[in-house]
Amino acid sequence: MLNLDAPRPSDDPADMLDLATYRTPHKIVAAELKDGLAVVRWSDGRVSRFHAIWLRDNCACLACRHPKALERRFLLIDETGEIRIKDIDLTGAGDVEIRFAADAAGKPHLSRFSAAWLRHHDYGDAARAERDHKPKLWSGIKDFELPSFDYRDVMKTDKGLHAWLSAWKDYGAALLRGAPAEPGEVVKIASRIGPLRPTNFGTIYDVITMPNPNASAYTAMALEPHTDLSNWQSPPDCQFLFCVANEAEGGSSVLVDGFSVAEEIRRANPDAFEILSTREIEFRFQDDGCDIRRRSRMIQLADDGRITAIRFNNWLRTAVDLPSTEVESIYRALLVLWRALRNPRFYTRPRLMAGDMFILDNYRILHGRDSFDPNTGRRHLQGCYVDRDFVLSRLRLLER
Repeated sequence: MLNLDAPRPSDDPADMLDLATYRTPHKIVAAELKDGLAVVRWSDGRVSRFHAIWLRDNCACLACRHPKALERRFLLIDETGEIRIKDIDLTGAGDVEIRFAADAAGKPHLSRFSAAWLRHHDYGDAARAERDHKPKLWSGIKDFELPSFDYRDVMKTDKGLHAWLSAWKDYGAALLRGAPAEPGEVVKIASRIGPLRPTNFGTIYDVITMPNPNASAYTAMALEPHTDLSNWQSPPDCQFLFCVANEAEGGSSVLVDGFSVAEEIRRANPDAFEILSTREIEFRFQDDGCDIRRRSRMIQLADDGRITAIRFNNWLRTAVDLPSTEVESIYRALLVLWRALRNPRFYTRPRLMAGDMFILDNYRILHGRDSFDPNTGRRHLQGCYVDRDFVLSRLRLLER
């Protein structure tokens, strides 16, 4: 147990060699070694327990972490003996100091950990649940309207950009209004976040009616809610869909919260959910330049059962290739999903005007449109994609 009469360690705050900023209003009130674990007690009553090997592996002293690259120098694989904590203490700055027992070569080690860093990286069940990002589902939100943001705020201020991207992270979709209604503007907006991801449609694509279309989007017909490029092994994460002109009659958009749909199916029809989340069907795109195919589950889950992705695109579905005993069941489950995607509880119907743009999570939000009459006016949308890694990176940089 902490000995308050012992000489105090340094009052300097621990440097975790981490560019992220960690803050906590809670202080460490006690620290002790118990059953080989470092047990940290906090001012709000929480108790955190850290394994010796985890602490040793995450030491941020200059011998263990490169001060410029900020990456590990410590080679855990070369530790030949058991890693044990010999002593634990609190520093004058309120951080934790760990003294490890000598290793097989007779060398002890001293590590210091910031209280805020430990609080953020606590891997106890309660702490992990507290940190876990929970998407805000649209189901149950009466008269849901898509979060809307001003173009100038997003493009000129970090606060506006952060608010817009945070809404995308929470709701899977957000609307930008008031941009110059010019071809290529979508690239300027998306490039504020990160580099664009090219696909077989190019780095940027135009959604207009074509005399010889190679995709249903390039017609005037209605589009059922779908996720883009379901035929890819890793479909693009973040989609930008910008309106250059929308003067034709019809063509209103529909956005569906796929996570809400999947959760409703899990609750109301667990048999269909089981099939949708375990059986794979094939999606395929083909034209003169490529033939891209991928087998995938329509509902994808993490190990803990959380829904991580929806993959559905009626135009890209190929012939079902499953054992004959499963063919009818996959079709029943498919129709359960499809009917739910048409349920107004789970969608919103904003109409894009010139200068408006959607930012969509292509792993969660399905988008579609009503049919339109191209003879009644011009309709021109442009789109592009950015990988999720860059979007979340931008958010983290803004939060520093």
